Amino acid sequence: MDEFNPKPDDIPEFVLPEQILEQLYEFSGTGDSAKGFLLAFVGPNGSPSIYTKTDTQIVEMGLRKAIEQYLEQLEQPDIDGSIGPPEE
Repeated sequence: MDEFNPKPDDIPEFVLPEQILEQLYEFSGTGDSAKGFLLAFVGPNGSPSIYTKTDTQIVEMGLRKAIEQYLEQLEQPDIDGSIGPPEE
């Protein structure tokens, strides 16, 4: 039996299926004017990817501000890097 020895150049670029992104969008927000998401992840080859979809510029600006605050918090010592409200 041959050994599996993939070559990095032969691995196809990873793309999230459009159906998953559409479902994520539909699950976000309320109504037709407050939906949106920003998703950051690392693909199988180790390269980062960011997907975003928003209804309005206001939602996009809100997401950008939330990410900005999250990144600023990560730079502070003694801050937990998890997402969500603090546990009591």
